[in-house]
Amino acid sequence: MNTREQFYKIVIKEYEKRNLKYGQVLRENIAQDLYAIRLNLQRYSIEEGNSPGLEEMRSMVTETISKVQYLSNVLLNVVLRDFGLKRALEDHFLSVNSNNEVLVEKEVNSLDFSCQLLIFHMVRYVITAIITDDLPFFGIYLHVEGDNLHLEIIGVNNNYLNKLKQTNSKKIKKLQDRVNLLEGTLAFNTDPQEHKIVVIVKLN
Repeated sequence: MNTREQFYKIVIKEYEKRNLKYGQVLRENIAQDLYAIRLNLQRYSIEEGNSPGLEEMRSMVTETISKVQYLSNVLLNVVLRDFGLKRALEDHFLSVNSNNEVLVEKEVNSLDFSCQLLIFHMVRYVITAIITDDLPFFGIYLHVEGDNLHLEIIGVNNNYLNKLKQTNSKKIKKLQDRVNLLEGTLAFNTDPQEHKIVVIVKLN
């Protein structure tokens, strides 16, 4: 890896650490302050009587709480923190399509939280780049071989892969660049019997 790639790899790691910190601040500080404001508004409406303006303000606060919760969960996934990577991936991808499948080897699910968070974001990034509405369902398989993490996207065929390379070429190029920075490889249709997309990155 050259000096430029080493620099970008450091930047990515620092970016992920910063996101983790921001997610914690959003959830533990800002969200709690918004909850307190909503409770005070509710108490005021009980004591002084409700009004259209007050109800509108409560709705705005509730909507803002939902946005903060969503953003903090993207930055700091609580399901991942409390229940592990497999459960977090299931919640994220099975809610979109219950036919999707998530397989995570025990060794991957036992990695430390920081590592699992990086893997979670990597999987989301990969899926965003390669999955389109033309695919009725897909499978995610995560396993470790030596010092490498293998992410396999199962359920794709040659027609889908060919169309993907034509329609999502820019996204795939960005994905390839990101995988390169993680000292990894990206391969399409590596097995003629089992059509799949494989991403391999180093666990360091």
